[in-house]
Amino acid sequence: MNKDLAIVYHNLSIMLDAGMSILKSLNTAAAGSKGRLGKTLSVVAHDLSKGSSLAEEMAKYPRIFAPLDVITVETAETSGDLPRAFKLLSQWYEFRVRLKRIVISGLMLPLVIIHVAAFVIPLRVLIGRLSVQNYLTTAAKTLVVLYVPVVVVFATYCLIRRSGQGRRLWDAFVLRIPILGQAVRQLALSRYCRAFDMLLRAGVPITACAEKAADASGNAVMAELLREGAESARDGKMVCEGFGRKLPADFVELWRTGEEVGELDNTVAHLAEDTSETGEQLAMEFCKWVPRIIYFIVVILMALVIITSYMALLSL
Repeated sequence: MNKDLAIVYHNLSIMLDAGMSILKSLNTAAAGSKGRLGKTLSVVAHDLSKGSSLAEEMAKYPRIFAPLDVITVETAETSGDLPRAFKLLSQWYEFRVRLKRIVISGLMLPLVIIHVAAFVIPLRVLIGRLSVQNYLTTAAKTLVVLYVPVVVVFATYCLIRRSGQGRRLWDAFVLRIPILGQAVRQLALSRYCRAFDMLLRAGVPITACAEKAADASGNAVMAELLREGAESARDGKMVCEGFGRKLPADFVELWRTGEEVGELDNTVAHLAEDTSETGEQLAMEFCKWVPRIIYFIVVILMALVIITSYMALLSL
């Protein structure tokens, strides 16, 4: 779905930039899409013609359009810059596709080694002159031990993300993961800055900019830290004075400088690019290290199996 959405958003951005109406663009995108996405785009285009907003129609299909997509489009409809919003969303989903590709390609070898290890580990059962059935049973148990944690983590993720508090707990947990947490933090700041920039350039009051941009951050914990900026603006202070202390100091100081010199729009645009680049680099680095760590653990386990098997042979 990520790849399909990246293509659809990219095409919508090009068509709208060329002067095509949003209805015609949606119908064209729907005609070029397959399955549930194509049907959903057709329905959205049909309902949009009745006078509702695009963000409202997208929000009706949460299994297709993520909350971040809806908020970004809602922001763009306010600012009048839908082409740019679709371009940003396209780049975001292309980035997710790249990450997925890196993870899958990097995990292929470790997964093969894990399954080989599952049949190497119980070799000592055969060495002990027990039945082949016991050997296969031991191998199956080994695979179960390897797969159960994965299934538990995935099931936990699916369950807790459905509730507001559960999502916050999960987002807080993600932020504590080495490298990945830093990447998520930077990407959340980037999305916040992009949304804030679009709203600010559209003439939206700065308090509303800060409030809506926080919702676009994509991480519940980061949204709470950033939303305090809106409270500060309501009190007549600078937005940065309300930012949580857990935000990067350099980010807050650059924002403060932009507000003090009256160049907040340019500063926010610059921060969006910097945090996006840093976040992508960190995410890529995390995806490269995960397979290496798994590979290292498997190698250690296999080395132990070889040693114990060799000792068993010597004892015969």
